[in-house]
Amino acid sequence: MNSAKVDEQTLYQAATGWLKSAVDILLGAGVEVIAPIETDPGVVELAAVNSSEAVALDYVNARLPLKRLLFPVTEVLLEYEKQSDGDVDVKSEPAASPKDVVVIGARPCDVAALEALDKVFHWDYDDVHYSGRREGTTLITFACTKPGPQCFCTSVGGSPHNSAQSDVLVFLEDDGRALLQVCSDKGAKFVDQLGDVAKPAPAGSKLPAPPEVKARFEPEKVKQWLDESFEDDFWADVSLKCLGCGACSYLCPTCHCFDIVDEANWHSGQRRRNWDCCSHPMFTKHASGHNPRPDQASRCRQRVMHKFKYFPERFGQIACVGCGRCTRACCVGQNLVSILTDIETRAKGGANCDA
Repeated sequence: MNSAKVDEQTLYQAATGWLKSAVDILLGAGVEVIAPIETDPGVVELAAVNSSEAVALDYVNARLPLKRLLFPVTEVLLEYEKQSDGDVDVKSEPAASPKDVVVIGARPCDVAALEALDKVFHWDYDDVHYSGRREGTTLITFACTKPGPQCFCTSVGGSPHNSAQSDVLVFLEDDGRALLQVCSDKGAKFVDQLGDVAKPAPAGSKLPAPPEVKARFEPEKVKQWLDESFEDDFWADVSLKCLGCGACSYLCPTCHCFDIVDEANWHSGQRRRNWDCCSHPMFTKHASGHNPRPDQASRCRQRVMHKFKYFPERFGQIACVGCGRCTRACCVGQNLVSILTDIETRAKGGANCDA
């Protein structure tokens, strides 16, 4: 978002101490508050808080993505139990009822990623479990002030001040105050709860300019090469580093692959949905034993193709928000941006780069 003038009716100035007031007001109303907290030196996670004192303000991003709050790592879909007469009693897990949850402090890239998840879980079937959590969650996003060296949001259409999917976008100031930009009805309700803590900013107020994040590649050029290079030897070269551990997928805010399995004994069991990952050898293995992606090269190809070709073709957007978690977490130093810039170079007919 640019440093443009905005309507003063949708821009509020919060007094010093607004965060403490906001947390206290929400907790007093019985609302669950999720916020960034430092769990270890230099490690920040989004977790439930019972005091504003625990909220971290100086951080690049939470280690784990926001998606896990709406799309859990594992969840029960139904339970079943064998009765004494031989019948099986099946109990479907009820859909998650909308529950008042306010997430304060997620970064714009994490929140913008929910657009991709919304399209998946509201696609050919409305996932009631996801929808219930999504409906009950209000997102108060902290604009990014110090992007990390691995961040590349501007390369995929984002910005450190991106307001997409946010209910309120917060611009923190050095003196403890903040500008709160209301982005939705949920956001307006949140600001109303703050009462005298938030008031309209002076007429003509401008949002701060976003910090610079240099664009690293052109997605259109990347897709142009992907459209024509399914069988290219490039994928084998890229895969030489990859261990197939799945860290990149599990930490990615837009990855959404899952498996549904029965965990049971002779008498009863549960049907669960668990996160899965296209980097794993068993991900596409058929019951027959055939695997259409038999090697790491085909699995590395799938990850890049899905994010920058298949998803855009199906849903009209890139399945990547440039948060840089995949690069920060990779134990062998695989760098997605380097792979994509190499692809762009190939699309332009240039020499190869080191992925």
